[in-house]
Amino acid sequence: MALRLLLEKAVGENCSSIDDGERILNLIRPELIKGFTVELDFEGVKLVLTPFLNTCFGNLLEQFGREMTMTHVSMRNISDELLQRINSFINRKEEEFSQSHDQKILQEMFDEDGLVDFSL
Repeated sequence: MALRLLLEKAVGENCSSIDDGERILNLIRPELIKGFTVELDFEGVKLVLTPFLNTCFGNLLEQFGREMTMTHVSMRNISDELLQRINSFINRKEEEFSQSHDQKILQEMFDEDGLVDFSL
């Protein structure tokens, strides 16, 4: 079963704020937890800004990972420009997560080996 969210009705023609992102995230998250899919309908949406993307998609990626997010959240009636913006955001976020994970692993390795420079 898929939930269809009309973004223009849920947040308006501008998906721009943290509050907008939280509103959509709170509608999507329970469906994904149940294993359902969600369809985001962008008809009438003119603008998608980073605060919305960070709050909605950033949290989805962090909680569910890229694969589940990409397979369980579909987008329709979206312009090529908005789709490119969202895809670029997702790629950038995944790179940030990967770098953060790599840094954590390296830090753990240094901590385990006692390779800490105390002269600083």
